[in-house]
This record gives sequence, C-alpha cells and structure tokens, in this order.
Amino acid sequence: MEGEKIIYAIYTLFFLILVGSIVLTPLLAFDNDVNSIYKAFSYTCHQKLSRTLCVFKDVESLWIADCTPQTGDYTPGFDERREITVEMDGAIGYKMPVCSRDWGLYAAMLLGTLVYPIVREIKERKMLPPILLVIAIMPLAVDGGLQLISEMGFLPFIYESTNAIRLFTGIVAGFAASLYAIPTLINMFTKNR
Repeated sequence: MEGEKIIYAIYTLFFLILVGSIVLTPLLAFDNDVNSIYKAFSYTCHQKLSRTLCVFKDVESLWIADCTPQTGDYTPGFDERREITVEMDGAIGYKMPVCSRDWGLYAAMLLGTLVYPIVREIKERKMLPPILLVIAIMPLAVDGGLQLISEMGFLPFIYESTNAIRLFTGIVAGFAASLYAIPTLINMFTKNR
C-alpha cells in the first residue's frame, strides 16, 4: 500500500474510533459504569451538561436531544461538569462525553475524511487556499470566543450560545479541517514523488 493511503487509513481509523467512542459511551452508560470513559474525555472537553447532547431512552426508543433546556442563560458551576445523567419527561438520558461543539467537530472530521476521496485524490499534495479554512473556522471562533470572554467578565453581558449553534459551528469547522489535515499529514510523512 502506498504511503498516502496508509496515512489516510490511519487518519480515518482514528476518527472512526473517536466518534464511535463518543456515541458508544452514553449507550453503554445505561447498563454499565463508564465513569472512567467520561474521565478520559474530561481531559479534552469541559463536559458541561448544559452544553452537551444526551442520548435518551424510554421503553420504546432512543433519541438524541439537549441534556438541558437551551434558554440562553449561563449555567455556572463545576458540579454540572460531573453530572452524566438527566431525566426529562420520564426518560433517562446520559450525556455524550464531549460537548455539542466538539461532537459536531469530530463527527464532521470523520465525515470529511470519508468524503475526501470523492472530492480529491488521496495522493493530492496541494493544499486548498488557506482562506477557506479561515472562513470555515470563523463561526466557531466567534461563537466560542464571545462565550468565553463574556464568561470571564470582559463584556457587559453574558453570551451563552445554544447547542444547535455549537453543533453547527463545529460541523462547519470539522468538515473543513479534514480537507486540510489529510494533505498536511501526507506532505509531512511521505516523500514527495
């Protein structure tokens, strides 16, 4: 197998495992103690319940929804980060081990990876214009940045995004990121032919 295809395969496998782990964690939580998995992901994400999606289960079905109502109000507190389960309308839900922005980012990176061979050749070394990546990252940077600096007290108001906006900005940035990451890795780890 050619070096470019090996790099592509490793990159794809990494995101398959990462996204699979994120999806499986709340599913496993219904019948198992998965605190160690949540703890492992806590090193990469704040895991605030109010900023995370949950997998809910009742007697008939499973579905994904916001863990808490999205009112636009800031929810302070470290305890919220430790909570992994909620009850809503009689259904039990377990949060994903990453926030909705990170979930969108990682899932879209996997999707971008899977779409990559359709839109570009895996051997392609030439990068897309960098301005496209900047444009794709800007919504995430503005939304997350405003939220962060307002929490720190640098704005006269508290800006709290919603999970829908976090998810959307993560998806846009994540999809674009894979279109740049793959040729970057190929250029870094294979010889130019």
